[in-house]
Amino acid sequence: MNNYIKKYFPFVLFVGVMLILHSIMGFNGDDIRYAKVLSNQTLIDYLGFRYYNWSSRIIIDGLTVFLTRQNMILWKILDIIIYSFGVYYIIKLVNRNYSKKISYLGVCLFLMYPFYEMASAGWISTTLNYSWCFAFGIISFLPLIYESQGEKANGFIYVISFLALIFASNQEQTAALILGFNVLYLIYSAIRKKGINNYNVLSIVIAAISLVFILTCPGNGVRFAYEVTSWYPEFAGFGVMEKSYLGLVTTFGKLIEQKIIFSIFYIILSVSVLIKSENRNLRYFCYFNIILVLFVTVFTTLIDISVLDSSLKSLGSVFDAIKNSPLMAMPDMFKQIVNAVPFVTGTLKLFTYEGVPGINAYSIGVVIVSLYFLLSVSVMLLKAFPKNVFPLFIFLGGFASRFIVGFSPVIFPSGARVTIFLYMALIALTLMIVKKLYDENSIPSKWQFVLEKTFLIIAALNYFIVFAISFVKYGIF
Repeated sequence: MNNYIKKYFPFVLFVGVMLILHSIMGFNGDDIRYAKVLSNQTLIDYLGFRYYNWSSRIIIDGLTVFLTRQNMILWKILDIIIYSFGVYYIIKLVNRNYSKKISYLGVCLFLMYPFYEMASAGWISTTLNYSWCFAFGIISFLPLIYESQGEKANGFIYVISFLALIFASNQEQTAALILGFNVLYLIYSAIRKKGINNYNVLSIVIAAISLVFILTCPGNGVRFAYEVTSWYPEFAGFGVMEKSYLGLVTTFGKLIEQKIIFSIFYIILSVSVLIKSENRNLRYFCYFNIILVLFVTVFTTLIDISVLDSSLKSLGSVFDAIKNSPLMAMPDMFKQIVNAVPFVTGTLKLFTYEGVPGINAYSIGVVIVSLYFLLSVSVMLLKAFPKNVFPLFIFLGGFASRFIVGFSPVIFPSGARVTIFLYMALIALTLMIVKKLYDENSIPSKWQFVLEKTFLIIAALNYFIVFAISFVKYGIF
């Protein structure tokens, strides 16, 4: 038992830090409303109303109603278990020949995720719709994961995976991802002339039925019309071009705004191609990519600091207490820097602009930068994994899951929570790249040490930020 704990201590550590984080989570947002819906109706009546007037997520909604009516401790226990299993199986899939070092790096990467986004509509409501769907989506693939690794799943795994499949397919993003990746696995099996896995076919059928159910649900149409009127009236006049702009630019905008996960992924991907390539043009391409992502990350940080005084003014008495502090001179200093290059500032500000701007140099610039990130990642993944297109499909699947949100009128109120599947794809890909570099001894030991300590420091700092935001904005006090 002690040896087992030592071997898998990275996951024990992850569960521990998630337990600490969950200890300060409070009852908030839509959770309060869900807890009251059965005060004058039955659950069947409520779900029927939701189906015809609001949403096709009746399985998720039903469980949300149940959990919001219980002591929050029940949800906290379930959330830690379910999310941790999702994290464990992502790392297990990458870390086939188990390496404790790779597991630690994987845990660090997952701790870089801004988990406070799972409280944006209420902890219970948001996690069931997003982080649970991520975890159950991964669990639904377990029989295929076992098969791909030359192992055989037992009956219990099949039952758990099937239940996870049903739940995850009730959410449109995960239903589409499950369908897409199962179709790819079926094609892969046919090309390799492997026997067709019946569970693979069943998953395709379930996901396809779920998508038809979602697309034909009358409540989704009613909700769409209401949200256009309430949240984004201009959306009614948008065509494919405007919606595609929203999907593309806001996707990379959210990644750039978070600053950590995409920057680490992009730099490590660039370095991995740089190490292996002897092509001079390709090496220049990778150097440029590293400089670009560092520049964008640093410059957007300067823009954030330059408007810090405006944000602090909204705090009233707190601002009065610190307005004479030397630190308050920093925003003015950075304003001078960002205003010195108006094209760069204007272009990068559009990543967080809530709307579709007119056609000008700035809007053209932000589209070019976004398309460059999309295409450069795709090219470098093909170079980093020359005999394996699956990493590219993981990235494109994650990107598509966020891009499609551009066709929804609540793209801005939804915030970053709808980006979770892209974040998880980037985390998995980063770990895959690092694992490949370690297996091929492409990184000297001293640089491995630097990489590992860097991951640890960034993960610890981000965890403290997540804890602080969760405590202040969404805590129990």
